[in-house]
Amino acid sequence: MAFYTPVFFDTSEQDDLDLLHSSVRTDSELDNVVANVEYEILDYYKQRPSIPILLQTGRENLYTTNEIQVRLLDYDNDTPSDSEQELKDALKKTIAEITSWVIRNYNNSQNVDSIKQGKRSISYYGLSPSWKDFPSGWQRWLKNFDDREALYSI
Repeated sequence: MAFYTPVFFDTSEQDDLDLLHSSVRTDSELDNVVANVEYEILDYYKQRPSIPILLQTGRENLYTTNEIQVRLLDYDNDTPSDSEQELKDALKKTIAEITSWVIRNYNNSQNVDSIKQGKRSISYYGLSPSWKDFPSGWQRWLKNFDDREALYSI
């Protein structure tokens, strides 16, 4: 059983399966990959909404006043299954495209890979890919729904 239950892509629905590449529709790991991909996509668009500058006093407790939300237009944070149909369709296309890419191209070797960075190194243990590993351009179906605030710093 997957750690996350997909809301937007149902592997038991033929219409959803038809969005996948034909070579991955019967893969034994399809349910797990779909769950991971949907979770990673939604996680990519999560953000804590900011308080407008005119309302800031400097004493806000940002951890209690603003919960982290998925910042996609027409996304229902209370009941995701009630999100608008256009967004659901865009999410389905994105999930199908990335799931097909992951299953066709991902080789989950169980050995340890390390990257040396100066005096430090980072080790990876056969994990499933996150949104950082997705192919470039994977957000194209969702770009018109992106409602995240730009982060600025000086």
